[in-house]
Amino acid sequence: MDKGKECCDEVSDLTRQLEQQRGMLWVLGEIMKAAVNITSFKQLMNKLTDMLMGVTGVTSCYLWIQMEHSGIQDYTVFYRSVELKDEFKTLRSGILPKVIKDLRESKLYKQEEIRSSLISTINKPGSRLAVPLKDFSDGSFFGALVLEHQKEDFFTNNTIAFFETLSIFIASNAQNSRLLQRVTEKSIKDPLTEIYNRRHLCEAMKSYQSKSEAVSVAIIDTDNFKIINDKMGHIEGDAVLKAIAQLAKGMAQDCDGEVIRYGGDEFVIIIPKGLVESVHILDEFRQSVQYLKVAYDLNTDVTVTLGVCSYPEITDRYDQLIMAADRALLRGKGKGKNRVVLASDEDIELD
Repeated sequence: MDKGKECCDEVSDLTRQLEQQRGMLWVLGEIMKAAVNITSFKQLMNKLTDMLMGVTGVTSCYLWIQMEHSGIQDYTVFYRSVELKDEFKTLRSGILPKVIKDLRESKLYKQEEIRSSLISTINKPGSRLAVPLKDFSDGSFFGALVLEHQKEDFFTNNTIAFFETLSIFIASNAQNSRLLQRVTEKSIKDPLTEIYNRRHLCEAMKSYQSKSEAVSVAIIDTDNFKIINDKMGHIEGDAVLKAIAQLAKGMAQDCDGEVIRYGGDEFVIIIPKGLVESVHILDEFRQSVQYLKVAYDLNTDVTVTLGVCSYPEITDRYDQLIMAADRALLRGKGKGKNRVVLASDEDIELD
């Protein structure tokens, strides 16, 4: 009887492992098919974590991927957990958890080895598997796939082998995504000032519009720039533009906005704030320009004029913001320069 029970248990275990392997092969196939039609790496990670949670039965799934954001190298975490009702989430993190930072080969953590949770909103698991993501060109570490379950000893040799195979696929897609990101960044960055160029403006405006929140747009013109260029030369003129761009970039980043080179000596600043606060920020920027070090180095006056339009205070249409700000700028130049001018009804086209 004992031998018969033992045999039945072995058959049941083998059947369970076979079903598990079938499920994992199906997941791998579906993920590969999905990758053909999904253009965004984030969308792929959304699909992947959803499938892993549904088929393999893990209770939490994380992907730490090293990525570049505005010239800064940090990590993006893609994750999903039953404790968060399976909602797909992302966050940026400049610091890796120690269990991932020191990871070079796949590691299975038993309950007594797990000291804390990886995300504060998710409880400490009973078992954890961490698999490194490596750059195929040089073998360097750039991320990790981490799976967790509430039960102890959840992960088997089969699941470990599957996740190691899956990590190769993820690493390949992550590398392609990072390469595409670098190429895209170069295409929308102005090489002189190292800020976004006009190609990025449309996407930036769409992004702010989708949030349906207050936003102000300012178009900045460098006063008397032609005189600076003609008298001092293009190298000195470029130095002025770079200095203004970096000052504008710092100001924009402080208020979660963006700065874009609009063309020549003109820039666009987008500030996700109401009119009163935005005008205060922009006027402080205007006053700071004249104290730039480049002005002292060149022994010349450097000033800017700004035209400003705001949603919803001045116009209730996003598509009018840039045009109205540009017209306000022209009025400001005609009034004597070095000032902030608000768009008025005459700057807004009425249908």
